[in-house]
Amino acid sequence: MSLTTGNNSIDSLVYSSWNATAGIPVSLTYSFLTRVPSNASDDDAGGFRAMTATQQAAVRDALAEWAAVANITFTEVSANSGNLQFGTNTQSDSSAYAYLPETGVRSVTMYLNNTSSSNTVFTAGTYGPTVLVHEIGHMLGLKHPGDYDSTGSELGGPYLPAATDNGDYTQMSYNDPTSYAINRTFMTTPMLYDIQAIQYLYGANMSYHAGNDAYTFTNNIAPECIWDAGGADTLDFSACTSATIINLNAGTFSETASGLHNISIAYNVTIESAIAGSGGSTIYANAAGNTLTGGAGTDIFYEGAGSDTISGAGGQDTVVFTHAFASYGINRAGDTVTVTGDGIDSLNGVEYLRFSDTLVAVRDLPSSAFLNGTDGADRVVAPAGNVSIDSGAGLDTVQYVGVRNAYTVTAASDGFVVTSAAGETGHLRNVERVQFADAAVALDVYGVPGQIYRLYAAALDRAPDQPGIGTWIKLMDAGESLASVAQKFTTSDEFSRLYGQLDNGHFIAQLYQNALGRTYDIDGFNHWMALLDSGMTRGEIVVGFSESNELKAQLIGVMQNGIDYIPAS
Repeated sequence: MSLTTGNNSIDSLVYSSWNATAGIPVSLTYSFLTRVPSNASDDDAGGFRAMTATQQAAVRDALAEWAAVANITFTEVSANSGNLQFGTNTQSDSSAYAYLPETGVRSVTMYLNNTSSSNTVFTAGTYGPTVLVHEIGHMLGLKHPGDYDSTGSELGGPYLPAATDNGDYTQMSYNDPTSYAINRTFMTTPMLYDIQAIQYLYGANMSYHAGNDAYTFTNNIAPECIWDAGGADTLDFSACTSATIINLNAGTFSETASGLHNISIAYNVTIESAIAGSGGSTIYANAAGNTLTGGAGTDIFYEGAGSDTISGAGGQDTVVFTHAFASYGINRAGDTVTVTGDGIDSLNGVEYLRFSDTLVAVRDLPSSAFLNGTDGADRVVAPAGNVSIDSGAGLDTVQYVGVRNAYTVTAASDGFVVTSAAGETGHLRNVERVQFADAAVALDVYGVPGQIYRLYAAALDRAPDQPGIGTWIKLMDAGESLASVAQKFTTSDEFSRLYGQLDNGHFIAQLYQNALGRTYDIDGFNHWMALLDSGMTRGEIVVGFSESNELKAQLIGVMQNGIDYIPAS
């Protein structure tokens, strides 16, 4: 079968599979050799010995590492009978070797070098565990990602570029991880590209760490890659006393001490929270909406596209935003700062906000509540207390937590005022919609909601029902034209019941009564009749009445404090 994907980080590792099709789970048996297999070569048989109990336990641990990340089931069976067979022999220039699965082959074998001291100690971070994970990777179908194959590169490319051909990215590399030069530790799990490749071959294990998990780290922890299938998860660096980097984005690296590059997050993994160490942390949020907690040092938080909750602690902490200061709405209430733009971020205990164009000290922000919107479609949650909100350009919404009847909405000279039952006020400028827990109010009465309100009056001779106008608002906000909506009104059952089978003249006369509450004037009547005779639709005629200055003047008093509606889902 072809295992080429076009993705170098997969193709440089994948050679073969136990299945004929990629992405299919596999069940494999394994056993420990007590004798030389009948198909063993002379090299395989040289100095053969069975594995010790310690080595067998380490093999089981290494198999579990692979089963954790992929849909592979390993079942131990009696000696010498498994699909995967493990033994030891004498090797002159290697720590171990293993055979890869091939079409028609029922079993493959791995041999540890029984003269190598590294194959007697399997503490996390030592060389022993990484040898086993590496060789089992071969037994599952993975090759070396570089041109250094012990068999003379007979498996061929493609290969990883030099920058990623190392243990940070894959157990299958001959090149050490970054951490080895600093603290002499080796990898303990399948790494970033290993997980990607093995999941391509056999699918992802979506039951592993599917709950709420906390991953705790210390300064010199051995390199690992996190595969987590779900839940609300936390990277906890609180025991780290050195400067750390914490990156919550899938496919990226964190470090528990300077330069280690020792923690990665597998692709398609979402981590929700991070806790900093005491030596100062740089923390990068992802797009899921994160909870980020600082430590005793000076921390730098890079907020993400979601709504983040960021808490500083000791030190002079900074939150970094992607865009310019004017792109965000900012509210300060005591020590809490709410920043609206990339989601709604709640910040507490931080000293500085860095934007693309300026650095702002939190102490210099006004302590009274204010919010400035962006030029986009802002959604701002109104904080408790009295607040003034200017949302700027765009179709902007201010959200209140209570139900509609707990508030009044009234027009002001420069916007609207929302007053709660407790007397708290929100002074809204350049805000188009107010969302409550059970309903909404459209403040843009000269825009789409006002057009639809008048269309109800002209076409159906009534005020709109709240669910109905909510549906039409959603459609027109999404780009549907007023003429298109009016045409749908004129083909509705309600319109037919109201107007019946009227000819054009009686239709115009009825429109004058329904829309304007009066009989027609002859000049106006002749004008509309001429338009109908020239091919204008009745829907277009209804729009002409609904958008007339006469009807606008009649209804503006009704709409001046906003138009109540129930938003369509």
